[in-house]
Amino acid sequence: MAFVKSNTQFQTGLTELELLNLDEQGKPPVGSRLTDANAAQGIFAALLRADEKSNINRSRIQAMFDGAPPYDPAVLRSTNQASRCNLNFGEAGRFLDLASSGYVDLIDSVENLVQVETTYGEPGERMRNDAIIGEEVTRTLRNWPDFYSSYLRLANQFLMHGVGVTYFEDERDFRFRTCGLADFLMPRQTMASEHSIEVAAARRSYMVHELFQFIQDPEVAAQRGWNVEEVRRVITTASTQNMPRQFTDWEDIQRELKNNDLYTGIRANVVNVVNMWVREFDGTVSHFMFAENSPKSFLMQRFSRFQNPEQAFLLFTYGVGTNGTYHSIRGLGHRIYNHIQTSNRLQCQLVDSSMLSSSIMLSPETPRALNDLSLTYYGPYSVLPPNFKVVEKGIPNTATTVGPALENLSRQLNDNLDFYSNRNALAGSQYRSKSQVQAELEQATRLTSSQINQFYSSWRRLMRECVRRLVNGPKSDPAVRDFYKRCAARGVTADIVRSMDFDKTVATRAVGSGNATNRSAALMDLEQLLPLLDEVGKRNVVYDRIAARVGYENAARYVQSPEEPRPPQDAKVAELENNVLQSGGPVSVQPGELHETHLNIHLQKLVELSGAVDAGQADLVQALPALQAFSEHCSAHLEQLAQNPSATVVVKQAQQVLQQAGQKILNATRAAQKEQLAAQQGQGQAAQQGPSPAELKVMEQQMKLDFIRQKGELELQMRAAKASQEQALADAKMAAQIANQQ
Repeated sequence: MAFVKSNTQFQTGLTELELLNLDEQGKPPVGSRLTDANAAQGIFAALLRADEKSNINRSRIQAMFDGAPPYDPAVLRSTNQASRCNLNFGEAGRFLDLASSGYVDLIDSVENLVQVETTYGEPGERMRNDAIIGEEVTRTLRNWPDFYSSYLRLANQFLMHGVGVTYFEDERDFRFRTCGLADFLMPRQTMASEHSIEVAAARRSYMVHELFQFIQDPEVAAQRGWNVEEVRRVITTASTQNMPRQFTDWEDIQRELKNNDLYTGIRANVVNVVNMWVREFDGTVSHFMFAENSPKSFLMQRFSRFQNPEQAFLLFTYGVGTNGTYHSIRGLGHRIYNHIQTSNRLQCQLVDSSMLSSSIMLSPETPRALNDLSLTYYGPYSVLPPNFKVVEKGIPNTATTVGPALENLSRQLNDNLDFYSNRNALAGSQYRSKSQVQAELEQATRLTSSQINQFYSSWRRLMRECVRRLVNGPKSDPAVRDFYKRCAARGVTADIVRSMDFDKTVATRAVGSGNATNRSAALMDLEQLLPLLDEVGKRNVVYDRIAARVGYENAARYVQSPEEPRPPQDAKVAELENNVLQSGGPVSVQPGELHETHLNIHLQKLVELSGAVDAGQADLVQALPALQAFSEHCSAHLEQLAQNPSATVVVKQAQQVLQQAGQKILNATRAAQKEQLAAQQGQGQAAQQGPSPAELKVMEQQMKLDFIRQKGELELQMRAAKASQEQALADAKMAAQIANQQ
């Protein structure tokens, strides 16, 4: 049975992928399409050769961000221009910082990184469990020491060169690694989709102790696909990396220059390893690892290790390029390279011109006069030695030539870049309305919708894969073990966690799309809609408004976190409380309850009872304890709700209902009391025996109502007296101050 090689070719057209294709009977190969380490090494070398031109271009862009000067210093020295200004003024680095700050805000401005959905239990219970799992997943990811730095490296590669890469080194660990196209190689003309990548290779340098951890238990390592003898060989032959991996790897050389490490420095022993992924005919992805230099066999090989490419690697793209391929995509560095280089040269020329115009030009008349140059000072006079003359020079006014060119370049850069810069919005007339300034800031400080959607598409898939790996991760991993322990402590069992629907896991989108100004504007717009929101929505708006200023970690110091889910949970609690109140029993009111929801349900029952009494369908004496209990409980909710300025309309309506119900209770109680007294006077024996137990109960309720009314009137009188006394003291103090001034 003979297999043929794949006919996929590189851009050079000289090398084919050394992957097995279908045999003569049209059947796929058994195991994997990659035969051995020599074939893998050949594919890797061909990928490096095909990437040489792109490598050079990326190294130039990287040098610009690293602060390399616009002119080659060696060329200036060889042409006797070493004294010429040759500075990188750091504009590219500033633009990169501004651009990356927007993407950092995307994860810093959200309380939870993910939103999950489980399938266990009732809807109200699922909502609570989903919220808890989302919080604990976020806590686990943020507790990973390398999470923030990995995200920053991803954002930098994504912005600088247009493509950022995340990949996993096994099928279970949720911790991803990041790199750029310098270390992630794929065939040219590959369409910008993970499912279009037939073979990919990622370079990584392992410390010797890191590599040894994989084979610490030889038997377990062999079961997991590790070649223990090959790993031991490369560890024993590991050496310090004193030179770039390849002489033509200009990006590696640029990294060495940036770190001041070219040919110098004390370094640890490392092993340069290549991770290679191969797409099989059934859609799965096989994983191989081999030493970058002179491999004898695979360090590790696992056939069909990943079910699909997204479980192995995910790529973040700065758009889709000009023809839809990965290598046609360009990032921020490419877009600003020519502008920044021209700007640096113009500014260097401006510095040279300024230094020339501020100096005195002398011309020696003899060759020896230059060696005898010295100035002699006599008080306010300076005397030149003989054989020198001062040259009258006319220096061009660079302010009228270089200045406009620099302003034009700066304007073009601001117009071409699609990240946050409020320079244009804050310029112009100062006589502008708040709405006008807000609209200009929203336009000037933006990420384009297509760009942010493109980023979130990859970020959502990455978070979904991290959640899947965390939920299905090994209990030997301390992070996984702690995650399940924290969930169980909050009432979410492991079965509930494993009932998660991973396809519905999404990354939480930041309000304002990574811009604090847009986020504040969006929350201000929501504040205008507060009367139309339910109570949970109102609490969320207030909580997010405060968190936007002080962060979610500190927001709980100022307002209670809206951790509880929306009704029907609070509505169900209120209905259960109605049963207790209807029997006349007291029910306490807690500050964290949804007071509007409780108040609506309790008032509805209070109105029903009051109407039944008015219609004669209920006995007053029997209904009075329940009416009194409902009235007191609703008043307590009303007191809490009145502290929310956005609930003014609801508070007024509730006050009217309570006043009407209270008046009815008071009038009915007084009428019943008069009837009872009249009946007692008409029956002497009954009067001698005293009131009945029912009559005593009515009188007791009446006394309570009178006490509450008298207490309220007394508090009003005390407040009025206190205010009058404070006003009198203030008037006396003011009169004394006026008298002293006279």
